[in-house]
Amino acid sequence: MTRATAALLIFGAAVVVAAEFVVIGLLPAMSADLKLEPAQAGWLVTVFALASALLGPPLVAVTARLPTAPVLAAALLPFAGNLLLLAAPTFALAIGLRILQGATLPLFMSLAGAQLGAARGTGPGIALLYIGVTIGGTLAPPTGSFVADRLGWQVPIAAIGALASIGALGCLLQGKRSRTDRAGSPWRLLARPAMRVHLLLSALTFAAMFAGFSYIALLLGQAGLGRDWTAAALLAFGLAGLAGNWLAGRLAIHALPATAGAALATAAMTLWIAASPGAPALVLAVLGWGVAHAAGFVFCQVRVMDAAPHASGFAGSLNIAAANVGIALGSFAGGRAIELAGAGGAAGTAMAFALLTAVVAATCRLRNVILPSSFRNRTETGIAPD
Repeated sequence: MTRATAALLIFGAAVVVAAEFVVIGLLPAMSADLKLEPAQAGWLVTVFALASALLGPPLVAVTARLPTAPVLAAALLPFAGNLLLLAAPTFALAIGLRILQGATLPLFMSLAGAQLGAARGTGPGIALLYIGVTIGGTLAPPTGSFVADRLGWQVPIAAIGALASIGALGCLLQGKRSRTDRAGSPWRLLARPAMRVHLLLSALTFAAMFAGFSYIALLLGQAGLGRDWTAAALLAFGLAGLAGNWLAGRLAIHALPATAGAALATAAMTLWIAASPGAPALVLAVLGWGVAHAAGFVFCQVRVMDAAPHASGFAGSLNIAAANVGIALGSFAGGRAIELAGAGGAAGTAMAFALLTAVVAATCRLRNVILPSSFRNRTETGIAPD
Protein backbone atom coordinates (compact mmCIF):
# COMPACT_ATOMS: atom_id res chain seq x y z
CA MET A 1 0.00 0.00 0.00
CA THR A 2 1.34 3.40 -0.99
CA ARG A 3 1.45 6.41 1.31
CA ALA A 4 -1.10 8.14 -0.93
CA THR A 5 -3.57 5.29 -0.45
CA ALA A 6 -3.04 5.28 3.31
CA ALA A 7 -3.51 9.05 3.42
CA LEU A 8 -6.73 8.74 1.40
CA LEU A 9 -8.15 6.19 3.84
CA ILE A 10 -7.25 8.39 6.82
CA PHE A 11 -8.86 11.36 5.04
CA GLY A 12 -12.02 9.34 4.41
CA ALA A 13 -12.17 8.27 8.05
CA ALA A 14 -11.90 11.90 9.15
CA VAL A 15 -14.74 12.89 6.79
CA VAL A 16 -17.22 10.18 7.82
CA VAL A 17 -16.59 10.65 11.54
CA ALA A 18 -16.81 14.43 11.18
CA ALA A 19 -20.19 13.93 9.50
CA GLU A 20 -21.37 11.80 12.41
CA PHE A 21 -20.35 14.22 15.16
CA VAL A 22 -20.67 17.64 13.51
CA VAL A 23 -24.40 17.55 14.22
CA ILE A 24 -23.65 17.82 17.95
CA GLY A 25 -22.40 21.36 17.38
CA LEU A 26 -25.16 22.21 14.88
CA LEU A 27 -28.24 21.12 16.84
CA PRO A 28 -29.02 24.60 18.24
CA ALA A 29 -28.82 26.26 14.80
CA MET A 30 -30.71 23.45 13.04
CA SER A 31 -33.41 23.42 15.70
CA ALA A 32 -33.98 27.15 15.36
CA ASP A 33 -33.95 27.18 11.54
CA LEU A 34 -36.07 24.07 11.00
CA LYS A 35 -38.34 24.79 13.98
CA LEU A 36 -37.56 21.51 15.72
CA GLU A 37 -38.28 20.49 19.27
CA PRO A 38 -35.21 19.20 21.20
CA ALA A 39 -36.50 15.62 21.01
CA GLN A 40 -36.92 15.92 17.23
CA ALA A 41 -33.42 17.33 16.78
CA GLY A 42 -32.03 14.50 18.88
CA TRP A 43 -33.18 12.03 16.25
CA LEU A 44 -30.41 13.32 13.98
CA VAL A 45 -27.95 11.72 16.41
CA THR A 46 -30.05 8.68 17.29
CA VAL A 47 -30.90 7.46 13.77
CA PHE A 48 -27.23 7.61 12.73
CA ALA A 49 -26.21 5.38 15.64
CA LEU A 50 -29.10 2.97 15.08
CA ALA A 51 -28.38 2.68 11.36
CA SER A 52 -24.71 1.97 12.09
CA ALA A 53 -25.59 -0.74 14.57
CA LEU A 54 -28.40 -2.41 12.59
CA LEU A 55 -27.53 -1.86 8.93
CA GLY A 56 -23.73 -1.61 8.91
CA PRO A 57 -22.77 -5.30 9.36
CA PRO A 58 -25.32 -6.62 6.81
CA LEU A 59 -24.05 -4.08 4.28
CA VAL A 60 -20.48 -5.22 4.85
CA ALA A 61 -21.54 -8.85 4.40
CA VAL A 62 -23.41 -8.32 1.12
CA THR A 63 -20.53 -6.35 -0.42
CA ALA A 64 -17.83 -8.79 0.70
CA ARG A 65 -17.13 -10.12 -2.80
CA LEU A 66 -17.08 -6.75 -4.58
CA PRO A 67 -13.88 -4.88 -5.56
CA THR A 68 -12.53 -2.59 -2.87
CA ALA A 69 -12.21 0.74 -4.70
CA PRO A 70 -15.84 1.14 -5.86
CA VAL A 71 -17.14 -0.07 -2.49
CA LEU A 72 -15.10 2.55 -0.64
CA ALA A 73 -16.27 5.20 -3.09
CA ALA A 74 -19.91 4.13 -2.77
CA ALA A 75 -19.64 4.23 1.02
CA LEU A 76 -18.73 7.93 0.79
CA LEU A 77 -21.60 8.87 -1.55
CA PRO A 78 -24.25 9.33 1.19
CA PHE A 79 -21.87 11.77 2.87
CA ALA A 80 -21.43 13.61 -0.41
CA GLY A 81 -25.23 13.85 -0.39
CA ASN A 82 -24.89 16.56 2.27
CA LEU A 83 -24.57 18.95 -0.65
CA LEU A 84 -28.27 18.41 -1.33
CA LEU A 85 -29.10 20.22 1.90
CA LEU A 86 -27.93 23.46 0.33
CA ALA A 87 -30.81 23.25 -2.12
CA ALA A 88 -33.38 21.55 0.12
CA PRO A 89 -32.64 22.21 3.80
CA THR A 90 -35.41 20.05 5.25
CA PHE A 91 -35.57 17.82 8.32
CA ALA A 92 -36.87 14.88 6.28
CA LEU A 93 -33.91 15.01 3.88
CA ALA A 94 -31.47 15.39 6.77
CA ILE A 95 -32.94 12.32 8.50
CA GLY A 96 -32.78 10.29 5.30
CA LEU A 97 -29.15 11.17 4.74
CA ARG A 98 -28.29 10.38 8.37
CA ILE A 99 -29.77 6.88 7.99
CA LEU A 100 -27.79 6.21 4.81
CA GLN A 101 -24.62 7.65 6.33
CA GLY A 102 -25.00 5.61 9.48
CA ALA A 103 -25.33 2.45 7.39
CA THR A 104 -22.25 3.12 5.25
CA LEU A 105 -19.88 4.44 7.95
CA PRO A 106 -19.13 0.89 9.22
CA LEU A 107 -18.63 -0.21 5.61
CA PHE A 108 -15.97 2.42 4.96
CA MET A 109 -14.29 2.13 8.35
CA SER A 110 -14.16 -1.66 8.47
CA LEU A 111 -12.87 -1.99 4.91
CA ALA A 112 -10.31 0.78 5.35
CA GLY A 113 -9.20 -0.74 8.65
CA ALA A 114 -8.82 -4.18 7.10
CA GLN A 115 -6.76 -2.75 4.23
CA LEU A 116 -4.42 -0.81 6.51
CA GLY A 117 -4.23 -3.71 8.96
CA ALA A 118 -3.24 -6.13 6.20
CA ALA A 119 -0.59 -3.74 4.89
CA ARG A 120 0.93 -2.51 8.18
CA GLY A 121 -0.18 -4.91 10.90
CA THR A 122 -3.47 -4.75 12.76
CA GLY A 123 -2.32 -2.53 15.64
CA PRO A 124 -0.28 0.04 13.69
CA GLY A 125 -2.76 0.04 10.81
CA ILE A 126 -5.81 0.71 12.97
CA ALA A 127 -3.92 3.32 14.99
CA LEU A 128 -3.05 5.07 11.73
CA LEU A 129 -6.67 5.02 10.54
CA TYR A 130 -7.91 6.37 13.84
CA ILE A 131 -5.81 9.46 13.45
CA GLY A 132 -8.53 10.45 11.01
CA VAL A 133 -11.21 9.43 13.51
CA THR A 134 -9.65 11.62 16.21
CA ILE A 135 -9.30 14.62 13.91
CA GLY A 136 -12.83 14.33 12.51
CA GLY A 137 -14.54 13.58 15.80
CA THR A 138 -12.76 16.28 17.76
CA LEU A 139 -12.65 19.18 15.32
CA ALA A 140 -16.09 18.79 13.73
CA PRO A 141 -18.37 19.84 16.64
CA PRO A 142 -16.58 23.07 17.67
CA THR A 143 -15.69 24.04 14.09
CA GLY A 144 -19.21 23.32 12.86
CA SER A 145 -20.72 25.36 15.68
CA PHE A 146 -18.38 28.28 14.98
CA VAL A 147 -19.19 28.33 11.25
CA ALA A 148 -22.92 27.79 11.77
CA ASP A 149 -23.16 30.80 14.07
CA ARG A 150 -21.78 32.98 11.28
CA LEU A 151 -22.79 31.39 7.98
CA GLY A 152 -25.62 29.00 8.79
CA TRP A 153 -25.69 25.29 9.56
CA GLN A 154 -25.86 24.27 5.87
CA VAL A 155 -22.31 25.53 5.23
CA PRO A 156 -20.38 23.07 7.46
CA ILE A 157 -22.72 20.26 6.37
CA ALA A 158 -22.08 21.05 2.69
CA ALA A 159 -18.33 21.37 3.30
CA ILE A 160 -18.28 17.80 4.57
CA GLY A 161 -20.27 16.80 1.50
CA ALA A 162 -17.68 18.38 -0.77
CA LEU A 163 -14.83 16.64 1.06
CA ALA A 164 -16.67 13.31 0.80
CA SER A 165 -17.04 13.84 -2.97
CA ILE A 166 -13.30 14.38 -3.27
CA GLY A 167 -12.66 11.26 -1.20
CA ALA A 168 -15.01 9.15 -3.32
CA LEU A 169 -13.29 10.25 -6.51
CA GLY A 170 -9.90 9.49 -4.97
CA CYS A 171 -11.02 6.00 -4.02
CA LEU A 172 -12.13 5.28 -7.59
CA LEU A 173 -8.78 6.44 -8.93
CA GLN A 174 -6.88 4.07 -6.65
CA GLY A 175 -7.74 1.11 -8.86
CA LYS A 176 -8.44 -2.46 -7.77
CA ARG A 177 -7.26 -3.87 -4.48
CA SER A 178 -7.88 -7.36 -3.15
CA ARG A 179 -10.35 -7.90 -0.33
CA THR A 180 -8.95 -9.11 2.99
CA ASP A 181 -11.93 -11.25 4.05
CA ARG A 182 -11.90 -14.88 2.92
CA ALA A 183 -14.83 -16.66 1.34
CA GLY A 184 -17.41 -18.09 3.69
CA SER A 185 -20.31 -16.96 5.83
CA PRO A 186 -19.11 -14.09 8.02
CA TRP A 187 -22.25 -14.31 10.17
CA ARG A 188 -20.83 -17.53 11.62
CA LEU A 189 -18.54 -15.32 13.67
CA LEU A 190 -21.47 -14.48 15.92
CA ALA A 191 -21.80 -18.17 16.82
CA ARG A 192 -18.46 -17.99 18.59
CA PRO A 193 -18.74 -17.20 22.33
CA ALA A 194 -15.38 -15.40 22.24
CA MET A 195 -16.61 -13.01 19.54
CA ARG A 196 -19.78 -12.25 21.47
CA VAL A 197 -17.70 -11.45 24.54
CA HIS A 198 -15.46 -9.18 22.48
CA LEU A 199 -18.52 -7.28 21.27
CA LEU A 200 -19.90 -7.03 24.80
CA LEU A 201 -16.58 -5.56 25.94
CA SER A 202 -16.69 -2.99 23.15
CA ALA A 203 -20.25 -1.98 24.04
CA LEU A 204 -19.36 -1.62 27.73
CA THR A 205 -16.19 0.31 26.95
CA PHE A 206 -17.98 2.81 24.76
CA ALA A 207 -20.76 3.14 27.31
CA ALA A 208 -18.11 4.03 29.89
CA MET A 209 -16.44 6.53 27.57
CA PHE A 210 -19.59 8.27 26.31
CA ALA A 211 -21.44 8.45 29.62
CA GLY A 212 -19.06 11.33 30.29
CA PHE A 213 -17.82 12.44 26.87
CA SER A 214 -21.34 13.12 25.57
CA TYR A 215 -21.53 15.87 28.18
CA ILE A 216 -17.92 17.01 28.26
CA ALA A 217 -18.79 20.61 27.44
CA LEU A 218 -21.27 20.66 30.31
CA LEU A 219 -18.77 19.09 32.70
CA LEU A 220 -16.07 21.58 31.77
CA GLY A 221 -18.51 24.46 32.16
CA GLN A 222 -19.52 23.28 35.62
CA ALA A 223 -15.83 22.94 36.47
CA GLY A 224 -15.48 26.68 35.88
CA LEU A 225 -14.45 27.04 32.22
CA GLY A 226 -16.10 29.69 30.05
CA ARG A 227 -17.29 29.02 26.51
CA ASP A 228 -14.03 30.02 24.81
CA TRP A 229 -11.89 28.05 27.27
CA THR A 230 -14.14 25.04 26.84
CA ALA A 231 -13.58 25.16 23.07
CA ALA A 232 -9.83 25.37 23.69
CA ALA A 233 -10.05 22.42 26.07
CA LEU A 234 -11.84 20.35 23.42
CA LEU A 235 -9.07 21.10 20.94
CA ALA A 236 -6.48 20.07 23.54
CA PHE A 237 -8.52 16.90 24.09
CA GLY A 238 -8.24 16.15 20.38
CA LEU A 239 -4.51 16.80 20.23
CA ALA A 240 -4.01 14.50 23.20
CA GLY A 241 -6.01 11.92 21.27
CA LEU A 242 -3.29 11.81 18.62
CA ALA A 243 -0.89 10.72 21.34
CA GLY A 244 -3.48 8.15 22.40
CA ASN A 245 -3.56 6.72 18.88
CA TRP A 246 0.21 6.35 18.86
CA LEU A 247 0.23 4.75 22.32
CA ALA A 248 -2.54 2.31 21.38
CA GLY A 249 -0.62 1.23 18.30
CA ARG A 250 2.36 0.41 20.49
CA LEU A 251 0.26 -1.49 23.06
CA ALA A 252 -2.07 -3.25 20.60
CA ILE A 253 -0.63 -6.67 21.47
CA HIS A 254 -2.16 -6.19 24.94
CA ALA A 255 -5.51 -5.01 23.60
CA LEU A 256 -7.67 -7.04 26.01
CA PRO A 257 -6.36 -5.64 29.32
CA ALA A 258 -5.67 -2.30 27.66
CA THR A 259 -9.37 -1.99 26.76
CA ALA A 260 -10.30 -2.20 30.43
CA GLY A 261 -7.49 0.21 31.27
CA ALA A 262 -8.78 2.77 28.78
CA ALA A 263 -12.34 2.51 30.12
CA LEU A 264 -11.16 2.96 33.70
CA ALA A 265 -8.90 5.88 32.76
CA THR A 266 -11.66 7.77 30.93
CA ALA A 267 -14.03 7.25 33.86
CA ALA A 268 -11.37 8.40 36.33
CA MET A 269 -10.76 11.58 34.34
CA THR A 270 -14.51 12.20 34.23
CA LEU A 271 -14.67 11.90 38.01
CA TRP A 272 -11.69 14.21 38.37
CA ILE A 273 -13.26 16.93 36.21
CA ALA A 274 -16.63 16.53 37.93
CA ALA A 275 -14.84 17.31 41.21
CA SER A 276 -13.98 20.78 39.75
CA PRO A 277 -10.24 20.79 40.44
CA GLY A 278 -8.07 23.86 39.98
CA ALA A 279 -6.92 24.98 36.54
CA PRO A 280 -3.59 23.02 36.41
CA ALA A 281 -5.31 19.78 37.47
CA LEU A 282 -8.14 20.41 35.02
CA VAL A 283 -5.67 20.71 32.15
CA LEU A 284 -4.01 17.42 33.12
CA ALA A 285 -7.41 15.73 33.39
CA VAL A 286 -8.47 16.88 29.92
CA LEU A 287 -5.20 15.73 28.37
CA GLY A 288 -5.31 12.37 30.14
CA TRP A 289 -8.92 11.90 29.12
CA GLY A 290 -8.07 12.65 25.49
CA VAL A 291 -5.27 10.06 25.46
CA ALA A 292 -7.40 7.32 27.04
CA HIS A 293 -10.49 8.11 24.92
CA ALA A 294 -8.67 7.79 21.61
CA ALA A 295 -6.78 4.70 22.76
CA GLY A 296 -10.06 3.01 23.67
CA PHE A 297 -11.29 3.34 20.08
CA VAL A 298 -8.15 1.65 18.76
CA PHE A 299 -7.97 -1.13 21.35
CA CYS A 300 -11.56 -2.19 20.70
CA GLN A 301 -11.19 -2.24 16.92
CA VAL A 302 -7.87 -4.08 17.05
CA ARG A 303 -9.14 -6.61 19.58
CA VAL A 304 -12.25 -7.55 17.59
CA MET A 305 -10.54 -7.61 14.19
CA ASP A 306 -7.67 -9.68 15.55
CA ALA A 307 -10.16 -12.25 16.84
CA ALA A 308 -11.26 -12.97 13.26
CA PRO A 309 -8.25 -12.57 10.93
CA HIS A 310 -10.06 -14.27 8.04
CA ALA A 311 -13.00 -11.87 8.21
CA SER A 312 -11.40 -8.83 9.75
CA GLY A 313 -13.48 -6.39 7.73
CA PHE A 314 -16.77 -7.90 8.86
CA ALA A 315 -15.48 -8.22 12.43
CA GLY A 316 -14.58 -4.54 12.34
CA SER A 317 -18.13 -3.66 11.29
CA LEU A 318 -19.49 -5.73 14.20
CA ASN A 319 -17.25 -3.79 16.56
CA ILE A 320 -18.54 -0.48 15.18
CA ALA A 321 -22.10 -1.72 15.66
CA ALA A 322 -21.36 -2.71 19.25
CA ALA A 323 -19.63 0.63 19.83
CA ASN A 324 -22.71 2.52 18.64
CA VAL A 325 -24.89 0.49 20.98
CA GLY A 326 -22.50 1.46 23.77
CA ILE A 327 -22.56 5.13 22.72
CA ALA A 328 -26.35 5.18 22.81
CA LEU A 329 -26.46 3.38 26.17
CA GLY A 330 -23.76 5.52 27.75
CA SER A 331 -25.21 8.80 26.48
CA PHE A 332 -28.68 7.92 27.71
CA ALA A 333 -27.50 6.70 31.11
CA GLY A 334 -25.16 9.65 31.56
CA GLY A 335 -27.90 12.12 30.69
CA ARG A 336 -30.34 10.56 33.13
CA ALA A 337 -27.66 10.55 35.82
CA ILE A 338 -27.01 14.26 35.28
CA GLU A 339 -30.72 14.96 35.67
CA LEU A 340 -30.75 13.08 38.96
CA ALA A 341 -27.37 13.91 40.49
CA GLY A 342 -25.58 16.53 38.39
CA ALA A 343 -22.07 16.16 36.94
CA GLY A 344 -21.12 13.64 39.60
CA GLY A 345 -23.91 11.38 38.41
CA ALA A 346 -22.48 11.15 34.90
CA ALA A 347 -19.00 10.48 36.29
CA GLY A 348 -20.33 7.76 38.60
CA THR A 349 -22.20 6.16 35.71
CA ALA A 350 -19.04 6.16 33.60
CA MET A 351 -17.10 4.49 36.41
CA ALA A 352 -19.82 1.85 36.88
CA PHE A 353 -19.61 0.89 33.21
CA ALA A 354 -15.80 0.94 33.38
CA LEU A 355 -15.70 -1.37 36.40
CA LEU A 356 -18.07 -3.77 34.65
CA THR A 357 -15.76 -3.70 31.62
CA ALA A 358 -12.78 -4.51 33.83
CA VAL A 359 -14.61 -7.40 35.51
CA VAL A 360 -15.61 -8.96 32.16
CA ALA A 361 -12.08 -8.51 30.74
CA ALA A 362 -10.47 -10.01 33.85
CA THR A 363 -12.84 -12.97 33.80
CA CYS A 364 -12.02 -13.65 30.16
CA ARG A 365 -8.32 -13.44 30.92
CA LEU A 366 -8.52 -15.79 33.89
CA ARG A 367 -10.66 -18.35 32.07
CA ASN A 368 -8.61 -18.08 28.89
CA VAL A 369 -11.80 -17.36 26.90
CA ILE A 370 -10.03 -14.99 24.51
CA LEU A 371 -6.63 -15.99 23.22
CA PRO A 372 -4.12 -13.74 21.45
CA SER A 373 -4.22 -14.37 17.71
CA SER A 374 -0.62 -15.59 17.70
CA PHE A 375 -1.70 -18.59 19.85
CA ARG A 376 -5.06 -19.24 18.22
CA ASN A 377 -5.57 -21.93 15.62
CA ARG A 378 -6.76 -20.40 12.37
CA THR A 379 -9.75 -22.71 12.16
CA GLU A 380 -11.19 -21.23 15.38
CA THR A 381 -12.37 -18.17 13.50
CA GLY A 382 -15.43 -20.04 12.25
CA ILE A 383 -14.33 -19.42 8.66
CA ALA A 384 -12.39 -21.96 6.69
CA PRO A 385 -8.66 -21.28 6.44
CA ASP A 386 -6.89 -20.92 3.14
